[in-house]
Amino acid sequence: MWLHTYLKNSCFRRIFDIAIRRQNMKAIRVLFLALVLVTSIYAKAPEETLTIYAALDEKTSKELAEAFTQATGIPAEIALQIEEAGTIAARIKAESARARADVFIGGNSNFHTDLAEGNYLEKYSSPVIKEAGIDPRFMDPDGYWTGWYLGALCLVYNTKMYEQKFKPMGLNPPTTWDDLLNPAYKGLVIGSNPATTGGAYLMVCAQIFRLGSEKAGFDYIRKLHQNVAQYTKGANGCIPLIAQGEAYVGFAWGHDALKQKEQGNLPITIVFPKDTGFEIGCASIIKGAPHTEAAKKFIDFLLSPTAEQINAKNGYRYPVRAGVTMPPGVPPFEDLKLAPWDLKAAAVNVDAWKKQWSEITGK
Repeated sequence: MWLHTYLKNSCFRRIFDIAIRRQNMKAIRVLFLALVLVTSIYAKAPEETLTIYAALDEKTSKELAEAFTQATGIPAEIALQIEEAGTIAARIKAESARARADVFIGGNSNFHTDLAEGNYLEKYSSPVIKEAGIDPRFMDPDGYWTGWYLGALCLVYNTKMYEQKFKPMGLNPPTTWDDLLNPAYKGLVIGSNPATTGGAYLMVCAQIFRLGSEKAGFDYIRKLHQNVAQYTKGANGCIPLIAQGEAYVGFAWGHDALKQKEQGNLPITIVFPKDTGFEIGCASIIKGAPHTEAAKKFIDFLLSPTAEQINAKNGYRYPVRAGVTMPPGVPPFEDLKLAPWDLKAAAVNVDAWKKQWSEITGK
């Protein structure tokens, strides 16, 4: 259809008519070669578009794709946009016989490690890591995923509820993980489900790592369950519920809580507790990707000041490289007190620890 329209409305039609009338075979041959060239250009255009699966907010994903195209000239599209990384990981596995996308961005290292171990990813180590002096601890030692942002879990509580209910009782605001076990909060704590969100799973990991053993960690989960009113599907589902006064306290990703508080002027207080959980937000190239070279350039781009600034500005996520300006009110990542983390243990025990959590909570 496009070729018919193009010929009808272009100089090719006039040249073709003249060539036929004059039986000029040389002109016809030149015209034929020109048509082959035009056809190849039009046919290749869709194939050159980088296809992205993004477990990020829509605004950030869109701006990253647009900035990448502006920087490289390579068209890019967000073919799948959903903040639940597990859904994207499942899609990649289902499409493994014929990859439909080139890169997977967003989601913590556990999702990407699982894909790597299943042979669903291509190896790539960006030269930008060394050039920009990025900490290699944020990268997969085997080269399957690239860490390009960081996040930390926080506690969120309703400021008005504290002032009106708990402060008169002589209680301090919740600032530690153990504070969530206070019997006064029974039925007023919001949790989230590790089966549906990576943030909830990393919260479980944080308890195991900070308390020193699997047994101690799940003893904590068992006690916490007594206070939980409900478990949301997403790690940030607690934020609107707490802001509306349907619950008092819960946990969420710090970047999402800070962003929602700022944009919605919510009556919540955000605290980063000692020994909190954190994530390495990753990007990886899908095995069998139609455009591997373009995908490598996109990984390089994600580590650039431009991409890191877009992510920080829109998503309030911490960058992995220096020199990026964070929104007001975001505490420096180096000031946070993180749990002693074991990336390997967190990755290899996903199924077992999710199962234990489910047995305790009945969810």
